[in-house]
Order: sequence, then C-alpha cells, then structure tokens
Amino acid sequence: MGAHAERMAGYGKRNRSRKGEGYPIEVYIEGDTGITQQWERQQDRKAVAAFNRRVRAWGTKVNDALQYSIADHIAEDNKLSASLKTNYRHWGKTPQAGQEITSIGFSFEEAGLYVHLGVGRGYNREGGTVVVTKKHNRDMIRKPKPWFDPVIENHIEALQQIVIDYCGDLFINTSHILINR
Repeated sequence: MGAHAERMAGYGKRNRSRKGEGYPIEVYIEGDTGITQQWERQQDRKAVAAFNRRVRAWGTKVNDALQYSIADHIAEDNKLSASLKTNYRHWGKTPQAGQEITSIGFSFEEAGLYVHLGVGRGYNREGGTVVVTKKHNRDMIRKPKPWFDPVIENHIEALQQIVIDYCGDLFINTSHILINR
C-alpha cells in the first residue's frame, strides 16, 4: 500500500464524523488563552454575534468559490458539487446562541480527494507525484485537478483578519484544511 493509500485509510477511520457526511476538512480558531478568556469574550453577545456572522459570510463565500472551482476543473461533475457542505462548530458541536464558532469546515464526497490528488483505481500518489500501479492503465495519464487547496489558500487571509478584528489573542490553525500537506 502506498503512502497516499495509508493516509486515506487512516483518515477515514479518524475523521469521518457521520455516515454519509463526507470527509470533513477544517480550519480551527484557537488561542493560547484558556476557557475563562473564552467565557469572558462570550459575555459580549453582540461581538460574538458579529464575529459569527462574519465567519459564516466567509464560509459562504469560500463555498461559492469552491463550487466554481469544481465546475472549472471537473467537466462531468455528478456528485461532488452537490455534496459540498460548509460546517460551523463550537468545540465539535453546532454553535448555540452566544457561542463562538471555533472551527469552519468543508465536507464533500470522498471522490473529491481523489480528483484533487489525481489518484484512484490503478493510480497512487508517492512522493507528490501520481504513479500508475496497474498494468492496464499505463496508456492513460491521470493528473491532479487542484480544485480545493488554491481556493482555501486565496481566502485564508480574509479569515485571519476576521479573527484578528474579533480578538487579537486568537489564531487560525490550518493544519487540517489543506489536502496537499
């Protein structure tokens, strides 16, 4: 089993949150401040509501850009664009009134990962390149179609500004958002 196949096998076991929901890929809003500081921030309900509105607007904008990217990279999109969903969480749960959004994620059909990386039946990814693993596929050449990572990278600065405007002690952890990491 190649490195990519191992990663995919482990990823499905660790990160699949609900059956049929797709693979969640998330940006976490974190801070070195503790739960007490978060509680204090949440006492200003207007500031929290404004922050959550801006984060949700960012998520909607990125979702729209991802839909456009899918249409641009994939000629025959049957399921991927319909499966793309934006998820907002407060420590893994749906945020209630007055709670900060602590993560923004995008879930989509598993095939979206394969298309983005250029892998699938007879193709594997090793050392950042696509490798043909079955004899009968040697005539076909499959290439990655990076529909996800460039969109996120183009929009992450706007999210950083939203977080800084809300609370300068928070930062964005992008280690779980990019597919090619």
